[in-house]
Amino acid sequence: MTQCPPAARRPLVLSRKVSALIAAALLLVAVPSASARRSTMHRHPRLHALAHTFVNVALPGAGLLPDDAEDVPLEGLQYELKLAHAQTGEMIDVVYRIGDTYIPEALTQLDLFLRDSHNQEVNAYDPRTFDLLHTMLAKLGRTNGVVDILSGYRSQETNDALRASGTTNAAEHSQHISAKAIDLRVLGVPAVLLRDAALSLGVGGVGYYPKSQFVHVDTGPVREWTFAPHIARRHSRRSHRG
Repeated sequence: MTQCPPAARRPLVLSRKVSALIAAALLLVAVPSASARRSTMHRHPRLHALAHTFVNVALPGAGLLPDDAEDVPLEGLQYELKLAHAQTGEMIDVVYRIGDTYIPEALTQLDLFLRDSHNQEVNAYDPRTFDLLHTMLAKLGRTNGVVDILSGYRSQETNDALRASGTTNAAEHSQHISAKAIDLRVLGVPAVLLRDAALSLGVGGVGYYPKSQFVHVDTGPVREWTFAPHIARRHSRRSHRG
């Protein structure tokens, strides 16, 4: 084997050293870059999850109330709600709207189901409240989900009693009194996701109760609040609670 003279080996050794330095420099640049990418991915896991959670649906236009039951269409997009009262064991599964037409009989059933549980008083709900519920579930891909009702309609008498008790966050002019509000949970869906789905619609009031894990939604003025009883005051934006 022919040996390479020392003088000829120097450029070769120098070249290898330069190559090694360049490789090390590239490695130092690449490692932080990958680390930064990993950090970015994990910095906002909830936002990343939400981007893949919500379905692109919008609140339907206001529906019509037919003058006669025979005017209810037989075909069209069906809007179905499954509601439950966990405390009483009552459940209802009803199609309340077909296309642009509300079904009067179904609305009557929902009004009865959402009656004041303290004195059994019934009031006619704003049908847009049901559209709001249905669209929230559709946003989450849970149109077959069961909505657990914590509070529906409240008579003025019940609302005043709740306020006097000091045990709830009942507002003086609550939308519950106007039969436009519902406090709810959905099995298997974190309350924070329900809140975000409701907020994404930009309609009515949305209250978030993280300790009790439920949300309030209504078709009143647009506003938002979070209620945490362990904090001395409630953080809110845009007007008052429902």
